[in-house]
Amino acid sequence: MVRTVRSTTWALALVLTALLLAVLSAAPARADDEQAGRISRLDVTAELTPEGGSADVVVELDLDLGEEEAHGPFLVLAELQEIVGDPDHYRRLTVGDVTATSTTGAPDALRVEREDGAVQLYVGDEDVEITGLHTYRITYTVDGLINPDVDGTDELFWNVVAPGGFELVLSDVSVTVAGPPGAIDAACYVGATGSTHECDSSVASEAAAHRFSQDRLDPGEGLTVVLGWPAGTFTGAERELVARRTFANTVQLTPLTGALAGGATLLGAGAAVAVASRRGRDEAYLGLTPGLVPAGGAAGQVGRRSRRDPVAVRFTPPDGVRPGEVGTLADEVADPHDVAATIVDLAVRGYLRIEEVVSGGDDERVDDVGGDERGDGAGGDEQGDGGGGDEQGDGDKDWRLVRLREDLGQLEEYERGLLERIFADGPSVLMTDLADTYALTMSTAQRDLYRTVTDRRWFRGDPQRVRRRWLGRGAGLLALGAVATIVLLVLHAPVILGVPPIVVGVVVMVASSAAPARTAAGTAVLAQALGFRQYLATAEAEQIRFEEGEDLFSRYLPYAMVFGLADRWAGVFAELARHGRDVPEPDWYVGTVTAAALWSRPETFGETVGAFADTATTAVTSASGGAGGASGFSGSVGGGVGGMGGGSW
Repeated sequence: MVRTVRSTTWALALVLTALLLAVLSAAPARADDEQAGRISRLDVTAELTPEGGSADVVVELDLDLGEEEAHGPFLVLAELQEIVGDPDHYRRLTVGDVTATSTTGAPDALRVEREDGAVQLYVGDEDVEITGLHTYRITYTVDGLINPDVDGTDELFWNVVAPGGFELVLSDVSVTVAGPPGAIDAACYVGATGSTHECDSSVASEAAAHRFSQDRLDPGEGLTVVLGWPAGTFTGAERELVARRTFANTVQLTPLTGALAGGATLLGAGAAVAVASRRGRDEAYLGLTPGLVPAGGAAGQVGRRSRRDPVAVRFTPPDGVRPGEVGTLADEVADPHDVAATIVDLAVRGYLRIEEVVSGGDDERVDDVGGDERGDGAGGDEQGDGGGGDEQGDGDKDWRLVRLREDLGQLEEYERGLLERIFADGPSVLMTDLADTYALTMSTAQRDLYRTVTDRRWFRGDPQRVRRRWLGRGAGLLALGAVATIVLLVLHAPVILGVPPIVVGVVVMVASSAAPARTAAGTAVLAQALGFRQYLATAEAEQIRFEEGEDLFSRYLPYAMVFGLADRWAGVFAELARHGRDVPEPDWYVGTVTAAALWSRPETFGETVGAFADTATTAVTSASGGAGGASGFSGSVGGGVGGMGGGSW
């Protein structure tokens, strides 16, 4: 009894809810129908031919636009359809012999377009818009609708109106299928995709025709019909399948292809890493403390370098080794920072002077000698309100390089070449004026640095050339893999077999950075350089010893630059100045910081020199410009083949 009462209560609630929704939505629905236009009658007739199962289709429709303007109707007919359970193929339908007429005199020009597996039919004149009610008759043929011998039945499983196909409301919908006599079953479904709701009526006539009807289809709803005949009724009817490209069937990953591709990739990548590790392993003198070389020029016993060998602190740079060479030896790369440190080193050694200037204004040099104009404060630069700033008026910071010496005989080739290219147009040049030529200047200096460290026999081969050879081999493997992938794609072969050379090519290119190898002599100098780096990184102010007037700060600053320790090195000498030590002012750099203020605000000088180094490094940048054939009698809307959609255009 309780269950009966509850069921009755729920039924009443549902009825009341339905009535309320009908009252609230009835008027807007009618308004939408009138505003959007609708097809007030749709009659589809298909006559099936026993030989081959082709269908002659006639579509008659009444397009009621009301006050809305449009050119006419358009229909979309499916030709390629996905197959449930078969991702490797499409079901093909062939639409042809399309005609269109209007019995009410509306423009009936026909435009047929094929795109993305569908035939698009546009009826009307694109230069003429119409309103009101118009009748159209569209005919076409379609092959491939019949599913032969499905569980002993030749079957028509046809999406007459595809779910989601029409943008307009369809009223008075009827479908007539005329085929061979002897149909053994028929069904009709209506609604959204997957719906099993039956059509309003289904009638079989004595003339071997079945008629299905539906009073109304809302926008997006579909209508699917199913008819069956004994197997063999349609002779020669076949489902036409065409290949469908998907990621899975393109790659064709199977246990066999996966094992082949994976094995080849692992072997190739492993071989590349092993070769790079073996050839890129540094040599070292065996039995000697790191940093020492055999006495008297003896060859000594050479073996593989152990990265676990301890490095002893060294208080001076390696003898006769300039900062750019140290930087190249340390990381096997002659990078722009090494060239910038070389410029500063040449300035420290008296070959040029670096002057800070204000560009964009009067382009005047800003001296740091005591007699220049700096505002009211003694020794202070002109900074507006308050001290500590470094504003120099309008304009951007720039640097002028001034050549001081002409005798270059004591310099290395890369140093001479760098000076000659910087001062090619005269004894003084602004960094901004070098922008157009600095890319070539930088690349040439880097090339010469590589040549120098190679000529000194610190590397078994030019590091840059060694890396380029490996990069070239990696790029070749990448190209080979790309070509193989394209060929496999064209041949419909497993594309995954083109992956190994691509992956191995990438590994070879990555391994190129480890390919250069130092000789035993180069490893000995590297140990000395790393020992000196340890000193620069750990030295405290009270440990610094230098003679009066000796500018130890400037001498070691370029080395600190290549190791990224310039700020720390400046801070150490600032601490010395605070303890009353007489720390010389660098004479190779003319900037905005006075002698009195230099070591009280070393961060300003460090930032300024750092800014110059960054400019010297990055100037190169500014210079470089149902379809599967399953039975439809347990099916639903959208489960068949084909499908028509459309609206007005």
